[in-house]
Amino acid sequence: MIRYLFLFFFICSQSFALEKWVINTSKSSVNFSIPVLLAGDVIGNFKKFTGFIEVDRKNFEGVANVIIDINSINTNYDLDYGDLIRSDIFFNLLKFPKASIKTKDFLINKDNTAYAFATLNIKGNEKDFKIPLIYNLEGTDRALAKGSFVFKRTDFEIGTGIWSNTLILKDDVTVNVSLILDLLR
Repeated sequence: MIRYLFLFFFICSQSFALEKWVINTSKSSVNFSIPVLLAGDVIGNFKKFTGFIEVDRKNFEGVANVIIDINSINTNYDLDYGDLIRSDIFFNLLKFPKASIKTKDFLINKDNTAYAFATLNIKGNEKDFKIPLIYNLEGTDRALAKGSFVFKRTDFEIGTGIWSNTLILKDDVTVNVSLILDLLR
């Protein structure tokens, strides 16, 4: 009997500790920019992505997972280079239609900041990042989370052959996310 009572309390304490928040994709954005020598920066966004965040606010920790549909990419260079961007030289959409950001650890601070220790996966290449975030609760069932991080496009083979040269198209990619999260009940 004590064993069942312990199991009941363990399950109940676990179910109340975690909150699952889903990304409201119609109100969220994933944007990026890449500097270009003597020309306008490549500026773009992804129109399709999904994801969730599970948090334990009592213990200030959690996990997150965002899946990005690479084919939904939109850039200011699409008219001239859209097919090239989607080709195997840059994103290789036929083989790698999705990218992901998955956290290994997610720490929430009491001052509305957080850090996601995440793995970014693009074209089957993975790198770990510490992504600083700020967040605000908007009522009891909506939150806003914003963050920014920089990665090297050559680490993910984004731009191969002559496009791997970083003299013109620079190596640093700045990613900015603004996520509206809705509490899943």
